[in-house]
Amino acid sequence: MNKAELLQTTNEILQEANQEDMEVLTLLLNGLKKKQNNKISSYIGALLHAEGEYLEESFSIKIPNTPIIQNALNIVHGGITATLLDSAMGGLAHHILPPDKAAVTTEIKINYVAPGVGKELSCKANLIHKGNKTIVTEGKVFRDDGTLIAHSTASFFIINRG
Repeated sequence: MNKAELLQTTNEILQEANQEDMEVLTLLLNGLKKKQNNKISSYIGALLHAEGEYLEESFSIKIPNTPIIQNALNIVHGGITATLLDSAMGGLAHHILPPDKAAVTTEIKINYVAPGVGKELSCKANLIHKGNKTIVTEGKVFRDDGTLIAHSTASFFIINRG
């Protein structure tokens, strides 16, 4: 799609847009702007408006609960919760490795225990084990009222960057 086609499609969307459509489009464009300005390193992080923070041996990510990440029941889609967990646990794994190494998810298990509602979700990842070939982490996602919505463990295989 070229720029003229994209502008035409955008104008068609705007003509038919309701308030929620406008909010979603604004979120998408603001996320893309953050990615372009290198404030967020990945498109998925930009889409989710993720903000991460390393704390000693843990990594936390917060995301706003927006219509982009909700399912038809107006709760956070389980796949988004899984992405948040994988991103936090993987971010922790990458943070503790030397620059010439990376980590890829080899296994993840998630227990969903409450619906994802509220204004914001936060995920905290902690290290369980770091070996020469694998890293094992745990992650928990909380609603803004402090309710646990999901618990996870994951394994990561350590690879050479290349």
